[in-house]
Amino acid sequence: MKIKAIHTKMIKIPFHKGEKWSGGTRYSAPSLIVQIETDEGLIGIGESVGPTIPVIQTVVDKEFAPFLIGRDPMELESILHRLEEYCVNWKQIGYYGMAGVEMALLDLRGKILNTPVYNLLGGKVRQEVAFSGYIFIDKPENNAEEARKFAAAGYSELKLKVGRDIDLDTQRVKAVREAVGPKMKIRIDANQNWSVPTAIKAIRKMEKYDLQMVEQPTRYDDVDGMAAVARAVDVPIIADEGCATYEDALRLIDKRACACFLVYPSEAGGILKAKQIVDLANHAGIWCVTGSWAETGIGTLGNVHMVASSRNFPFANDTHLKFMKGDLLREELVFNNGSIAVPDRPGFGIDLDITKLDRFGENFEREMVFYDPQDPQFQPRIGQLL
Repeated sequence: MKIKAIHTKMIKIPFHKGEKWSGGTRYSAPSLIVQIETDEGLIGIGESVGPTIPVIQTVVDKEFAPFLIGRDPMELESILHRLEEYCVNWKQIGYYGMAGVEMALLDLRGKILNTPVYNLLGGKVRQEVAFSGYIFIDKPENNAEEARKFAAAGYSELKLKVGRDIDLDTQRVKAVREAVGPKMKIRIDANQNWSVPTAIKAIRKMEKYDLQMVEQPTRYDDVDGMAAVARAVDVPIIADEGCATYEDALRLIDKRACACFLVYPSEAGGILKAKQIVDLANHAGIWCVTGSWAETGIGTLGNVHMVASSRNFPFANDTHLKFMKGDLLREELVFNNGSIAVPDRPGFGIDLDITKLDRFGENFEREMVFYDPQDPQFQPRIGQLL
């Protein structure tokens, strides 16, 4: 069996409303769908997400595809090694493309072997994967109402975006805590918007509302700074932007800068590289949770298989699916008390709807993630003194 063709398509699914966070306001979920076709008619499906989908498409179509055509899709290690070495001087943008290619190859391998991908990753540890209720920056009363809806739907954890205004964020956290009561787990995410003293001040103001964890309070590149925050407050710290790669994880462990890693297959270069980070974290006594670039149901299923095959994901994970006006799957994924059942079909169990793929791929226009179209003067800046 040989790889016959690589097909990619940029898509963008609108959100029900804008998602306001410390770095801008998002109105859609753009991504790149990768299909790898063999000469025997099997097709593996993957998804690449990231900051600039048109560039990622160019990487896959123009840079990676020549190394894939004619290869045996079962030679996964050899193929990924070739791609990784090829993009060594531009690896971060290369990794976004690699993630979609690798996912499609894993899907193919599962279909060839007639087994779910989680069996290729170590076997199933859990029957379902939990996700958190995602809450973005808004008025305290609006966030409280969103929190009530998530609680009523059976979610056990909430994640609130913070970072622009400490006083407003404190009011929002207070309103959410009062709305859902003491049992709901609440974590906050500043997306590296705070300086070290600002982070310490902000966390101390909010920790009385029983925060589960605080995600990336300070700059991604200041590991010593985040370690200082971790030592100064009583709330566990999660590394997000600062934990994109295996090398990042080593630095964080060396400095004991956090208690948890937010792991993205998209940024790590694929599920297999993400699992290397997870295994490293497990040996170092650090927990893991998956992040989200706003994957469709395709990328979400990739995360589900990764989490299902690891012992080291005790918390609810991230997803934007509830914000999207539709999906690419023939039947949208079902959340039962905030969890998605792990599918047992071969590969990732993806049932792609080609009609939806064409519809959401029509007239693709790039949307900037780090921008606020409602406030063109808004300038995101990490590590702020507030």
